[in-house]
Amino acid sequence: LVRLKRDRVVRTAYQITGDLDDALDVAQGVLLKLWQGLDRFDPRRRFDTWLYRITVNAAIDMIRSRGPKGILQPLPGDPSDLRVAAGAPADAAVDLGRLQQAFLRLAGALAPKQRAAFVLREIEGLETGEVARVMGVTESTVRNHLMQARRVLRSGLERDYPELVPPAGSRGEDENR
Repeated sequence: LVRLKRDRVVRTAYQITGDLDDALDVAQGVLLKLWQGLDRFDPRRRFDTWLYRITVNAAIDMIRSRGPKGILQPLPGDPSDLRVAAGAPADAAVDLGRLQQAFLRLAGALAPKQRAAFVLREIEGLETGEVARVMGVTESTVRNHLMQARRVLRSGLERDYPELVPPAGSRGEDENR
């Protein structure tokens, strides 16, 4: 179980805390909680939802206990780093790399729950309902966190990285997802 889930726990904790050492501490605590509380898991529910919930809560607690780190750094050796479709132009890799760096820098300005909702929905790819279950809030609250996170991130992009902002009308994002 640890081998199967450790990387996901570390990655999720890292994207929320912004610090690899903190993420590793969170992951260790989460995996210990998992082991100790395995008998409380309801097999009628999704295991990953339970795992994300423990991870997100622990990561948010870590942020609150030490305050935000500000600028995040890329996770070393992350296989998702600079992922570009095969056959894409070389400048697509550069743009994606700059966009990832911009996100890492700007994510430090997000409130912990906004960052958690954004990471779970937009980076981990969970559906809004699943994010709500993980975070223990309503779907409406998740959509609100996402809207606020997108607003902060877009404002930061427009201010600091105007060349990365898509033209109006081509955003292709659904604020209510």
